[in-house]
Amino acid sequence: MAHYTGVHCPVCDKKFTDEDDIVVCPVCGTPHHRACYQQEGRCAFEEQHIKGHTWEPSGRDTYTGQERTDHASSTACPSCGANNPPSGLFCQICGTPLRKTSDPAGQWQWQQPSQQPGPNPYASSNAYNASFGGLSPDDQINGISVRDLALYIGPNSHYFLPRFKQMSEHSGISFNFSAFLFHFVYFFYRKMYLAGTLLLLLAAMTFVPALFIAREYTIFVLENFSDISVGIMPVFEPVNHLWAYRLLPYTRMVMLGIMFLLALFANQLYMQHVFHKVAKIREHLGSTVNDQIYTDSLVRCGRTSRVAVVLCLVGAAAAYFGSCLLIALTVIAGA
Repeated sequence: MAHYTGVHCPVCDKKFTDEDDIVVCPVCGTPHHRACYQQEGRCAFEEQHIKGHTWEPSGRDTYTGQERTDHASSTACPSCGANNPPSGLFCQICGTPLRKTSDPAGQWQWQQPSQQPGPNPYASSNAYNASFGGLSPDDQINGISVRDLALYIGPNSHYFLPRFKQMSEHSGISFNFSAFLFHFVYFFYRKMYLAGTLLLLLAAMTFVPALFIAREYTIFVLENFSDISVGIMPVFEPVNHLWAYRLLPYTRMVMLGIMFLLALFANQLYMQHVFHKVAKIREHLGSTVNDQIYTDSLVRCGRTSRVAVVLCLVGAAAAYFGSCLLIALTVIAGA
């Protein structure tokens, strides 16, 4: 890691030494101390990846002596930008081949000694294109540029954009495992507040039958606690609200069905949400607005909301434990 000596870590702002354990962001190539990277859990410049940020060694001390000679004759990696020995065949950081040749059409292709030219199997896409899922930022999806969509989507734009392209052309569906697993929380995370609220209310409604028998079930557990504690579970059969008890298996089936439907149509719903919001921002700002103001508006209004997720989970937990407390108080009052 000698070629990073003297560069400042973007997290702790300390200079790298030859003895430091250094890791490099796979997207923009920024070096970090391994401990700093693990502490942050991400690249220090993750927010700038969508804007095409790539690391350049601007914070390094002046080269002296043999180090200047080595740097001048070094070979820069075409993928991550790291300097490598001039005799090296592969990048010491990302493994990209360092020798290239051009074909008659003028396009660069990669080859190893004694092998036929071919596409580079090791190099990752650069930081700018990585956010577009293989699409060009100038491509249009339903009249909106891929760049604008990526700015609004934010995290995982490389996942959504190819699916948006496919769904806009073929009206297909795709399975979103996150929506299946996290249900209404996922929609709050993606700032689809109306859909998230409706799904939260629907999920709450499926718990209504359980509330009708909760008091009787609590009394049953307390009366049979000695048997339950040794692994003997008596059969619970409510006396009151038998209809609610019989509905419980069906509410579970309904919830499972909703989860599958969400997984199948979450991407479609999110695509419509993104297109509507981006078009609304463009209409509000007008066509003559400065591009910086426009892109800042896309980033500010879009992306994701961890605050909404926290508020949603706190509210759901408060409602659940509050209902449990009320049931416990009614049991104590009736004892």
